[in-house]
Amino acid sequence: MKKFFVLLIALFFIAPLPAKAASHTIWLATPANRNYAGEIINKDFEKSLSPDGALGKLVFSPIAKPRTWIMDAALLEDVQYLANKKSTVASNWLSQLKRVAGRDRIYATAYGNPDVPYLNSLAPTELNFYYAVGQQHLQAVLMKNVLSEKGSGFAWKRAKIDRDVREFFNTSREEFTLISTVVNPKEVETDRARIAQLFSPLLTTKARADLLKDFEAGQAKVISKLRIVSGRYQITTSNEKIPITLVNDFEVPVKVDLYFTPMNSRVTFPQYRQITLNAKSKIQVSVPIGVIAAGDTTVIARFENGKGKTIGANGMIELSSTIISPAVTKFTTGAGLLLILAAVAQSVRRVRKSRAEK
Repeated sequence: MKKFFVLLIALFFIAPLPAKAASHTIWLATPANRNYAGEIINKDFEKSLSPDGALGKLVFSPIAKPRTWIMDAALLEDVQYLANKKSTVASNWLSQLKRVAGRDRIYATAYGNPDVPYLNSLAPTELNFYYAVGQQHLQAVLMKNVLSEKGSGFAWKRAKIDRDVREFFNTSREEFTLISTVVNPKEVETDRARIAQLFSPLLTTKARADLLKDFEAGQAKVISKLRIVSGRYQITTSNEKIPITLVNDFEVPVKVDLYFTPMNSRVTFPQYRQITLNAKSKIQVSVPIGVIAAGDTTVIARFENGKGKTIGANGMIELSSTIISPAVTKFTTGAGLLLILAAVAQSVRRVRKSRAEK
């Protein structure tokens, strides 16, 4: 992380503003200091906030006015996190920033300070979302109105983005869009916005790869807040009911459809429409199944929204049955009787033929 702070100092520059030549610009942006779960991963972060630290110097010894600040809300939320953990260093830094920048012009970057030109070509709608979240969250920390850096003309470095990051971005964007059809989008707003940090120009190749791995695991946990618990069951009767556990760990109730897809035709399952799962709840549904043939079957259990799109985390239901349905039993019994009758008839014909020949 020491390399990062050297880079930060290099990126902090004093440059003329396009609109006001007499003013100067101060950037407050860093790579992600916390992982997806919100825990500090940059061990030097708190130290950097001290008056003689890389970030501390920017606010405790700022350049003379007139000046303009460009701030990433993600960075200030990292500082706020430490302050809430009773860090005096973080609290002092945040108080000093509010003091020195109180009457200055402040711009909010897109959340996470991503490579704007790259995201604008990849997903302009998502970039607009990052800008909106960046402005809203920065205002919440500073408790004052700020401007959006969008379209302001401030220059920024480009990031080196590989295919893995792009694929994760596309997948997570789709997942968050779908989950937002059944929960309040605010529930996943920060989790969705945090993905922008993968596009930060300040990340090294290794740091980006490490962050991607952490974000993949973190995003999966968010999506699986709405899930179907997997299970294994032994079927002993032809019309058995099995308990399926449904979980909603979100802070709001959700309404979903429940579908089952057997991987073979040995069993049949009902489908359920408009099941309501209360906030932070876990319920069991007694699901009747029909057994057509004995053997093992894997069943995929999934939630769908009202538009038929799969949401949340699927469950894998493993069934093992040694019984046969009554319908199949009747069929096989009838077929057996026919075979016996046919055998008897054939025997009678043979006896008659033998007698006739004599």
